[in-house]
Amino acid sequence: MPLPVDEPLSYALDAAGAARIACGMRVLVPCGGRRVTGVVVRVRDARPDDGELRGVGRVIDETPALPGRLVEVILEAAREALCPPGIALAAALPAGASPRPIRRLALTDAGRRALERGEARGRAAELLAALLARSLAESTVRQRFSDLAGALERLIRVGWLARSSADERASVREKTRRVYRLAGDVDLEAARAAHARAPRRLELLERLAREPAALPASAPLRALLDAGLVSFSDEPVVRGGPGAPMTDAGAPPRLTAHQAAAVEALGQAIRSRSGQSFLLYGVTGSGKTEVYLRAAKIALDAGRGVIALVPEISLTHQVVDRFRARFGDRVAVLHSGLSQGERYDQWRRLRSGEVPIAIGARSAIFAPIEDPGLIVVDEEHDTAYKSGDAFRYHAREVAMARARASGGALVMGSATPDVETAWRTGQGEIGRLVLPERVADRPLPEVEIVDMDAERRRRGRRSVISTSLRRALAETIAAGQQALLLLNRRGFATLACCFACGHAIRCTHCDISLVYHSTAAGRSGRRRPDDPLEGELRCHYCGHAQRPSVECPGCGSTEGGLLGFGTERLAEDVGSMFPHARVGRLDRDTSARKGAQREILAAFHRGELDVLVGTQMIAKGHDVPNVTLVGVVAADLGLHFPDFRSGERTFQLLTQVAGRAGRGVQPGRVVVQTFLPDHYAIALARTHDFPSFYREELRRREPHGYPPFRSLVHALLVGREEQAVEAAAHELVRLSKDAGADAQGVSILGPAPAPLSRIRDEFRWQLLLLGERSRVRALAREVGRAARGKLPGVRLRLDASPLQML
Repeated sequence: MPLPVDEPLSYALDAAGAARIACGMRVLVPCGGRRVTGVVVRVRDARPDDGELRGVGRVIDETPALPGRLVEVILEAAREALCPPGIALAAALPAGASPRPIRRLALTDAGRRALERGEARGRAAELLAALLARSLAESTVRQRFSDLAGALERLIRVGWLARSSADERASVREKTRRVYRLAGDVDLEAARAAHARAPRRLELLERLAREPAALPASAPLRALLDAGLVSFSDEPVVRGGPGAPMTDAGAPPRLTAHQAAAVEALGQAIRSRSGQSFLLYGVTGSGKTEVYLRAAKIALDAGRGVIALVPEISLTHQVVDRFRARFGDRVAVLHSGLSQGERYDQWRRLRSGEVPIAIGARSAIFAPIEDPGLIVVDEEHDTAYKSGDAFRYHAREVAMARARASGGALVMGSATPDVETAWRTGQGEIGRLVLPERVADRPLPEVEIVDMDAERRRRGRRSVISTSLRRALAETIAAGQQALLLLNRRGFATLACCFACGHAIRCTHCDISLVYHSTAAGRSGRRRPDDPLEGELRCHYCGHAQRPSVECPGCGSTEGGLLGFGTERLAEDVGSMFPHARVGRLDRDTSARKGAQREILAAFHRGELDVLVGTQMIAKGHDVPNVTLVGVVAADLGLHFPDFRSGERTFQLLTQVAGRAGRGVQPGRVVVQTFLPDHYAIALARTHDFPSFYREELRRREPHGYPPFRSLVHALLVGREEQAVEAAAHELVRLSKDAGADAQGVSILGPAPAPLSRIRDEFRWQLLLLGERSRVRALAREVGRAARGKLPGVRLRLDASPLQML
């Protein structure tokens, strides 16, 4: 059940239920005075030592909602991720697809009489009156009458209200449409003759003779139904649609020798059901997607399914287009950008076997395909594959488990593999496939590093765009080519501060500065008393927003301004420099509206934009042949994060975005602006040299025992009282030592305030456990159990193999 319980609970079934129950089915069961939807993970015969088991209330499914092998994979993944199994299983089911057991409140006869006699007064009388017509969900009552929360139990005790349990229908269900067709035994000529004088009926007959159709209700249609000439059926409708392809995929290209070798190795693994995992290490533009497509055909020809993962929703559009061009409508798409109904329809098509290919972001790894023969994890290094929700799984690890369980092949592609994946490949745990050069012998782009400190000294002022990048943009636009500009920071300005006293405007709910988002053009960053700021200041963590003030809240001065810059400011500056250029922007703000992301990317693919400014959403996977210039505006932003992986992430981001240039006939070039030109991550990205970067990264990590040499577990403590959170952090250290951390060789780093010490009015402390993988996880499990009930007012979140520790 989706509850914080580490082990499954046992329930009894009658003979009828036992005859059709199976692993992976959903059931409604009583638990703690309410009914909960759970997933069956095991079925066994009753034993004498079972005692009095409570009975299953209702079996929801006719067939298992989750394939049995997938259930086992999720249980294994939950144990590895230190997550209760029921919460993990719930994450694999489409949201809203399970019935929701609810408690309802109804007015009793005694309550009705009390209302009539005037015995109830004030808000209590209003509550009773609201229940006169019908009962209401208790949650609705508590929301509408929040001031009576304490009085509800008294009203129930005196007998004026009654509480009952009921099962509400799932909020998302199969959508159907009524389709009409000619009845099977109709003599069409006789029917035409009989209705020759009824032109509307005759028109309907002729239409349905051509093909079945969904028709609105009408008198002529009812007459044909009554006459037995027309029949109907309710058929499922798939909500949403694929949309028009962004580009023409063209004919399948001829494989290079290295591509052919990779396809052969994957095909052998699929046919032999070895369950083997491979790292496909290929430079950017080397044709990894074509390898995926050829391997997918082998799996489909063998009657097996395919799961393809991409890290960003923005990348699904291009991958889906490529797969649909090759395999037609045999593709389902799963990602968080879909509505609940759209996601449910795609999930249902996969579960029924109607389509064999699932493409999506990380949660698509739970696609209910019975026998996946190929699993693809594209850009396997991307941190977006790690979930930050209650089930903190890594899709790459779940993919490896699914491949082993089904005997499928897993291929993980990247030009900049995760250091830990590369390490496991070197240890022989993962097979290695290599694509060492770009297709059609195209060269990798030349990379120019611009030292922004030297640029400032030469120009006498700071600038967002260097002389080299400005010149390159002018040449690219004049040649009718396209450019990408990466700035991994959204908004207009990152700091609003007072020049008189130095006060910076911070979020009232978080320990972070507010970011200015502009709705006006032409901001210099300096404000005048007669020029009040438009737009708003926003917190990127809690969503708090406020209007900027002309006066400093600290000293009242009007001498303030905006410091720093984000994608809004960069797009505005480029538009000012090149007034005739068509400039677009892709970040979380511009893509918030459904479908906006695809519209922006499609316009860029069609050549309707000359320059696309964006965050990391533009940095990977996009293949636009006319892009010949990539500019990185602030390459060292990520190097300042307090994280031992900051160098790795910077190298990956720079190498990936550089790889967007020069994928067509024209060679590409890259301009990287940085204040740290000699940093190893930036210097090695200039030459696209992953092997050297990998060796340097291992050299730096080994003395500290950082992954891949040892494993991490991150313990985060969160609560509203700062002193209680600090005390809980120290208590957790004591519990870790009592559990034998020293004896098991597990190091405890901390406790300390988290780098972001307050978010959404909650204080945050953390500590790290560092040790051998199985030992550190076992210790974390034991500490988690020991901490229950001992950290009042504080929540503990354990994250195995964390990728984000802010």
